Amino acid sequence: MARFNHAYAIAFSVVSNDDRGHDVDARQLRAALMTRIEDLDCEGGWVEAAGVPYDSYLEPEGDQP
Repeated sequence: MARFNHAYAIAFSVVSNDDRGHDVDARQLRAALMTRIEDLDCEGGWVEAAGVPYDSYLEPEGDQP
């Protein structure tokens, strides 16, 4: 049976002091993403937040269970 891999994007925001965000580090990104996940878990809306996939492809035969 054919299986497909789909890529989704979920938006989140980080407040920083640099107008291009060059001062944002991995810890801040992780914290903001975890907050976004917690908000979606509480409020629902996962499907709406993810939207449609922006990229999809057929999984190679050897990667199927």
